[in-house]
Amino acid sequence: MKYAVLVIAIFAFSGCASVSMLPKSVSEVSFETAEGKTGWSKYEHVETFHGYNAKQVYEAAKVGLGNAGFSLRIADISRGLVIGEHGMTAHDWNVIGGVYFRELDQATQVKVIVEGSKDIGFSGDVTSDGWTGKILKGLRDYLNATYQSVLKVDRADLK
Repeated sequence: MKYAVLVIAIFAFSGCASVSMLPKSVSEVSFETAEGKTGWSKYEHVETFHGYNAKQVYEAAKVGLGNAGFSLRIADISRGLVIGEHGMTAHDWNVIGGVYFRELDQATQVKVIVEGSKDIGFSGDVTSDGWTGKILKGLRDYLNATYQSVLKVDRADLK
C-alpha cells in the first residue's frame, strides 16, 4: 500500500511546472514567435512599452507578478528576467511565470511566458490563458502610477 501511495504521489507531482522550464535569460527568448497558447499549458505574450527603460520595466515586472499572485523566485536585471511562481489553482498544481525584457530605441520590449503544470486532470489542459494579461496589467498599472505622475505640467496648459 505504501508503494502505491508513493507511485501516485510521484506521478501527480511529476507534471508540476518549475523554474527550469523557462529560459534562463532574455538572450534565449524570441520576441518574434507566435503568441497565445504555444504549447501544453504554455502561453506567451509580447508588448512594447514606449518611453520606459529596462530598470523601470524590471521594477514593474516584479510588481506585476506580485499583483497577479506570483511569489518572486528569480529577479536579475542583467539577464533581463523576473520569474515568479503561483501556487495551486483550481486547475493546476502550480504555475510559473517569466517576464523577459530588452531595451529598444526609446522603448522596452517585454515577453511574458507562463507555464502551467503538465497534468491531465479530469478536464485536460485547462491552464488559464489569462495569466499573461494579469501580469501585464500589473506591470502597466505600476508604470503608469509611478512614472506618469511625475511628468512636468505646464500651468499655461491648464487654463
